[in-house]
Amino acid sequence: MNGSTGKKLGDVLEQVREILKPYCVENGEDYKKVAILLVSQILNIDKTKVVLEKELTVEEEDYQRIISAAKKYTMDYPLQYCTNKAYFMGLEFYVDENVLIPRFDTETLIEIAIELFEGKENLRFLDIGTGSGCIAIALCKFLPCKVVAVDISENVLKIAKKNAELNEVKDRIEFVKSNLFKNIPSLHKFDAIFSNPPYISEEEFSRLDKRVLKEPKQALFAKENGLYYFCEIAKNAKQYLKKGGYLIFEVGYSQAHQVKRILQDFGYVDIKSKKDLNNIERCVYATLG
Repeated sequence: MNGSTGKKLGDVLEQVREILKPYCVENGEDYKKVAILLVSQILNIDKTKVVLEKELTVEEEDYQRIISAAKKYTMDYPLQYCTNKAYFMGLEFYVDENVLIPRFDTETLIEIAIELFEGKENLRFLDIGTGSGCIAIALCKFLPCKVVAVDISENVLKIAKKNAELNEVKDRIEFVKSNLFKNIPSLHKFDAIFSNPPYISEEEFSRLDKRVLKEPKQALFAKENGLYYFCEIAKNAKQYLKKGGYLIFEVGYSQAHQVKRILQDFGYVDIKSKKDLNNIERCVYATLG
């Protein structure tokens, strides 16, 4: 952060607080905490350093990014879109408005994968609707696997590839532009298929938080009361799974029972669910008999 702007970190932090204060107070947020988090993420320094090292000089480019991010936050954008950073399973990801922000709830999928496959070798996984790539990348970080990661959007795939490179697993992930299974040859057989598909119903969509509404609608909304993609994936996944392979879904907070029924109807067995840290049935998974 050496630069000639003459702007000191303490002054920049105070300016960010002033930008955030009216918005945060109105929305019941702690503007001082948001300011520290925003500045620390953009400058890649510890939050404690932001507070204590007030005399550090901030480069002009970083200063402009900080001010722009603070103003963006006051327009109801999630912090992750303002700083272009999100975290998942302890890993860092680039995010923008093209992709869904990775959530801690989704880490439950990775926990299931580790429980099922730890100690096994030469694993092949399919990640449907990869988005930021967080699931595929985390799988490669925690298990000896190769992953085919699909998404319908070329822009989304560019971000997922960027994140695979950032996390040094790009050689273990094949990215494919595909609408679900359309461009995946059925001769490919996988040990598990993972998906965190869009699952919010039209009724629920109207009640979402204003920041969530800044995320891509195609990554959130599903027809048929939010169940469309569970049905489509469950129906077609069987021809892509090895015998004994698993289909593993993230589901909405009240959907576990319905998704279990869908899997049962399509002939899957050993149907189970796993709760997230909020004690909500967050993932449903099953195997081929």
